[in-house]
Amino acid sequence: MEIDKENVVQAVVIMDTFNNHFSPICDNKPMGLLQVAGIPLIDFALESLSHGGVGEVILFCCKGGQKIKDYVRSCIDNKAIWSVTMEVQVMMSDTCQTMGDVMREIDAAGLIRGYFVLTTVNSISNIHFGSLLEQHKQTCKKDKGAAMTLVYKKVSWEHPLIASDKPTFLAADANTKKVLMHQKYKPKSTEKSINLPLEIVLNHSEVKLHHNLVDASIALCSPSVPPLFSDNFDFQTRDDFIHGILINEEILASSLYYTLLKGNQYAAAVTNWKTYQTVCHDVLHNWTYPLSIDTGLSYQNTYFDMGNHNFRNKNSTLSRSSSIVENVLIGSKTVINDNTVVTKSMIGTKCVIGNNVTIKGSHIMNNVVIKDNCNIVNSFIDDNCTIEENSVVENGTIIASNVVVQAGSQLRGNILESTEAEREKTLMKSTSESTEWENESSGSGGDDFIGFEKTWSDSESCYSSDGSDESSLPDSPIPEDTNRAKKITNIVIIPVFLQEVIDSLARGYEEKLKNDYLILEINSSRYAYNIQLHEVNFFVVRALLSIPVLAETKNVLSTVKDILKYFKPVLSNYIKTKSSIMDCLRAVEDSCIKCQWLEGKCGQILHLLYEADVVDEDSLIEWRQDLEENESPIANQPSLVKFFEWIEEASEESDESE
Repeated sequence: MEIDKENVVQAVVIMDTFNNHFSPICDNKPMGLLQVAGIPLIDFALESLSHGGVGEVILFCCKGGQKIKDYVRSCIDNKAIWSVTMEVQVMMSDTCQTMGDVMREIDAAGLIRGYFVLTTVNSISNIHFGSLLEQHKQTCKKDKGAAMTLVYKKVSWEHPLIASDKPTFLAADANTKKVLMHQKYKPKSTEKSINLPLEIVLNHSEVKLHHNLVDASIALCSPSVPPLFSDNFDFQTRDDFIHGILINEEILASSLYYTLLKGNQYAAAVTNWKTYQTVCHDVLHNWTYPLSIDTGLSYQNTYFDMGNHNFRNKNSTLSRSSSIVENVLIGSKTVINDNTVVTKSMIGTKCVIGNNVTIKGSHIMNNVVIKDNCNIVNSFIDDNCTIEENSVVENGTIIASNVVVQAGSQLRGNILESTEAEREKTLMKSTSESTEWENESSGSGGDDFIGFEKTWSDSESCYSSDGSDESSLPDSPIPEDTNRAKKITNIVIIPVFLQEVIDSLARGYEEKLKNDYLILEINSSRYAYNIQLHEVNFFVVRALLSIPVLAETKNVLSTVKDILKYFKPVLSNYIKTKSSIMDCLRAVEDSCIKCQWLEGKCGQILHLLYEADVVDEDSLIEWRQDLEENESPIANQPSLVKFFEWIEEASEESDESE
């Protein structure tokens, strides 16, 4: 099926951070393959963009580009969920040393067709990029020089994402959200004041000041952004760009705006080891939903919820005498032996943990062997490492891949890497306990190395600043369930269930199987995964509108009509009450947001369902009110507006005839 490229939302993902904050772990592998809560960052990035309405992605790699290209190809071959709705292009350049170089390369290649999303691979979010980009377009209609809208999340000042990174001070026009001043400073800075230019206050009726913003490296860009980088070679970083625009606004005829994420919208960037720990915690606690521990190809696996935010893969093996305390993730084919205690830690796949081992506040990657009587506390151990018996690894130690730690070793705050010379780097360690910056190298300037946290932080996520209850989950198209444990389990299981329903319906449509047989298959999957009825209603409709043939046909609406006609018995079996009709309508909304082949066709889809007596007028009106209240990205879609105008006219004619 040919898609109108002009209407496809584009995104540029810069795959490098251009610093050594994750050295030596990322010295020999791309940042995109660094795992956060068991998932490579690239999977979070791609699935986030897919969920957010992006249809075309440019991944720009300066280091390890071939590994990224191979990984993307394997994801497509294995039918990753994002590959159905999104086109991904990998660009590589060995000469780019900064973000500015990347933007100049992109400008020279002429790959940007219009407005686009600019982000980095270490950014994790659950926002709808398409909606935010539309807001930026509206800003551009009022200000032709609007070059970029910066995206931030407001949190409490004590939040670990603020404490562990460089917070942003922002001054902006309170009415237009135009950025007037932008300054970053170190956490725990000794500076007690910020100089605010007097003209900023005098030239604007109301100025808004922000000092507790999380910068997730997300920006909504106008077509003028790449040429601005090309015309100004001193723009090497995004901060250079922002600073240059603010001090040369009249010369460059450009301006900046900002937007704050609302409610349970999540956005954060993994910029150093401390933010790495915080984001892992947030993923495990499901603040990033729908991004979770089953993101990417992990939907093919199944995690069991053990309570207390403990999750173990169905293929892992735990000794009866082992103890899994809280906030633990255990990957596939990992074995944990007798009398071992694990708490507040992530353990990857194919690991072997011996007897009488204690693991606390640590991140263990894949194929790691930890032998008997070891203590691993607040440390990071990369792939293919072996920790021999009776060893202690603690206080923020970082061990790169393929390292063997000898028996009886005592490692406290070390960085170990396997090289020809078997070099060992030791982080600077202060004897004072008054600062969180104890694990810090002697790096200079703004590129300081921030070491692994010595102690586990139990701080709440971004949402605590909004007064959210810890037990609440981010908004979902699925109606609320009062049992939180079931909800968390379902979040892990649901992608598997949805894929099975899509496969069943696709096979049924192709082979013209009886609907009764397909209903039995769906119900069998439902009971196998303990899916609630309202969730089944939602995902049956979602699956019908996601059958692969729709992505291939040239006449989508005709094919949808044929699919609805063929599967009418399936629809009648599940969509027959007022609540189930609302589930159906939410599924239509979700599909029209996420599926390119349905873009702009929501009104026509509803018309087909209405004509087939699947949905009724009262439910449609109630659903439309929900769209407007929730500011859905399809609320003002022309086809939808036209459909409801038709509904109103038909209703008026019916009243007149009576």
